[in-house]
Amino acid sequence: MFRVPVLHSSSSSSLFDRLRLGLRLVRDDGGYILAQTALLIIPLFVFAAFATDIGFWYVQGQKAQRAADAAATAAVLVLPDSDAAVVEAKAVAARNGFTDATPNDNTDFETGPLPQIKVTIARPGAVEVRIRNEEESFLGKVVTDGIVVERFALAEFASDIHLGNPTSGLGTGTIPAADLGMPGDGTWLALNAYCLDKKHGDHFGSGYRVGVGTYAWTLCGPNPGQVSAQAKPNPTFDPDAYVFVVEAQPGSPPVTISIFEPGAGCSGSIATGDNANAPRIHYRIYGPSTSLAHRAFVDTSSPIAEGLLADNACIANSPNGDGWWPLLSNAPVGIDGGFYYVQLNARNPASPDLDPGDPYWAETYVNSFSLKATRNATTELCSFSNADPTCPNLYALEWLPLYRDLPNDETEFFLTEVPDYHRGGTMFIRMFDAAEGVDNIQIAGPDGTAVPFEWRYADTSLNLMTEAGYWETAFQPHNRTCSWNGVGGNPCLDTRNSSNFNDHMVEVRIEIPATYSCGGSCWWTARYNTATAPTDRTNWSVEMRGDPVRLVE
Repeated sequence: MFRVPVLHSSSSSSLFDRLRLGLRLVRDDGGYILAQTALLIIPLFVFAAFATDIGFWYVQGQKAQRAADAAATAAVLVLPDSDAAVVEAKAVAARNGFTDATPNDNTDFETGPLPQIKVTIARPGAVEVRIRNEEESFLGKVVTDGIVVERFALAEFASDIHLGNPTSGLGTGTIPAADLGMPGDGTWLALNAYCLDKKHGDHFGSGYRVGVGTYAWTLCGPNPGQVSAQAKPNPTFDPDAYVFVVEAQPGSPPVTISIFEPGAGCSGSIATGDNANAPRIHYRIYGPSTSLAHRAFVDTSSPIAEGLLADNACIANSPNGDGWWPLLSNAPVGIDGGFYYVQLNARNPASPDLDPGDPYWAETYVNSFSLKATRNATTELCSFSNADPTCPNLYALEWLPLYRDLPNDETEFFLTEVPDYHRGGTMFIRMFDAAEGVDNIQIAGPDGTAVPFEWRYADTSLNLMTEAGYWETAFQPHNRTCSWNGVGGNPCLDTRNSSNFNDHMVEVRIEIPATYSCGGSCWWTARYNTATAPTDRTNWSVEMRGDPVRLVE
C-alpha cells in the first residue's frame, strides 16, 4: 500500500535551523573575500601601471633608435675625419632630442650622468652610435622611478665592391701551398706590355688597338717609322687603371706588401706563362688612408714608395729566395684601421727615362705575377673574416686583370664578395676579351648555384660595336643548356663563337633577390666550361648600384 510521507514538526524545525546557519556563514565569508580583493588590487594596479609605463618606454626606445640611426648615417658622410664624425653624430642626436650630458667625455658612457651619446669609428667607413638615457616612470613610481633605455646603430658607407678572393693573396696561381700556407687560387694577375695589342686581353695597359702585335712585334717605339702604318692607338689606354687595395682593420699589426715575380726561363721557376719579352713592372704605393674615396686619394696623393722591378728576375734572386719581392715592409696601421694602395703598370711610356734605345720598346708580351699582404713577422697568407680581424684584406679596386691556363674541363675562380646588405640591389659585371676557346660562362652565388642573368655588348668607345640597347637572357638566343658537375639546365653565356667575345666588352646584369642571404661566406664565382685547354687573358669588373650609405645594424 502506497503512503504519503508526513513532515513532522520536529523535522521542520531542524531544517530551518540549518538554513539560518548557512546564511550566517555566507555573511561571515564576506569579510574574507573583501580582504582578498584588497590584497589583489595592489599587484593588479602595479601591473596596470607598468603596462602604461612599458608602452611609454617602448615609444621612447623607438625615438632613441631613430636618433641613433640618423646620427650614425650623418656621421658616415663626414669620414674619414673621425673627430668631425663624432661632432656631427652628437649634433644630430641632440636635434632628435638626446644631448650628451658630458659631451667632451666619450669614456663615461656606462657611468656618467644621462643621457649619454657614444660615437665609435667601428672600421674604415663605418660609425657606431650608442644612446643611453633614463626614462621616467609615471604610474609605476611606487615600484621604480624609471629605467635606463639603450639603443645603438651602425652605419656604413659602401666602398667599391671587393674583387678577388677571401684570402690576403691575389693571383697566387700555382704557387705551392707550402709556401703560401694555403692553396693558390689558380689564377695569375697580369699586365700587358705597351707594345702588345689590346685584343690580347688588356683593355687599359696596351698602347695599341690593332697593328703592332698583328703586323710586326717589334714595330713599336717613340720615333717616327717605328710603328706600323696599320697600327691604331688604343683609345682606352690608361697606365694608372690597375689599383689594388690593402685594407687593415682597427688594431691590426703592421702589414707587408709583396709581389711574386719569378722571371721567365729561370731554372726551377714556377711557370706563370711569361716569356723573355714580358714587360717589367712599375709600382707605386700610396697611403695610409682612412677614406673610402680610394681613387680620389690615389689620384691626388704622392706615392710613399715607387720602383721598377728587375727585368726577368729569377726566384733565386729574390731577397728570401722564394720569388717574393717586398714593396712595402711593416707599414703601420692606425687605431681606426686604414688602407694602402698598390698601383701597377707595365712602365708608362710617358716616363722621361724611356729613350729610343731603351729595351722597354722590345717588351711585347704578358707579365703574370701575384700580390700578397701579410701581417708583421709572417710570410703566409691568412683568410680575411670576422673570425680573424687582424688579417689584411687584399682586393682589386676597379678592374681585375687576369691570366689563366685553363684545363679542358670545368674550372672556376673567385670573383667578388656580395654581403647581405646588397639584397634587392642590381649587380653589373663587365668582362673584356673573356672566354676565348671556352664553351660557356656561368656566374654562381655563394651557395654554388648558377644564377640567372641578362647580358649585352658594351663596346662604346671602339667603334667596333655600339652599346646594345637591349638585354638578352642567359643561354639565349642559342637556347643552350649548360651543365656544371653533372647538373644541367643552369643559365650560362654561350661563348663558343669566340669572334663574338674577342676584343669585346660584355656586360652582365644580375638582380639580387630581396631574400638574399649569404651566411658566413658571401663570395661569388665565375665558371668556365672548356672543351680544349686554352689560355685566357682578360679584365673583369663588378659594380653594385644604389644608395652608398646603409644601416648595417
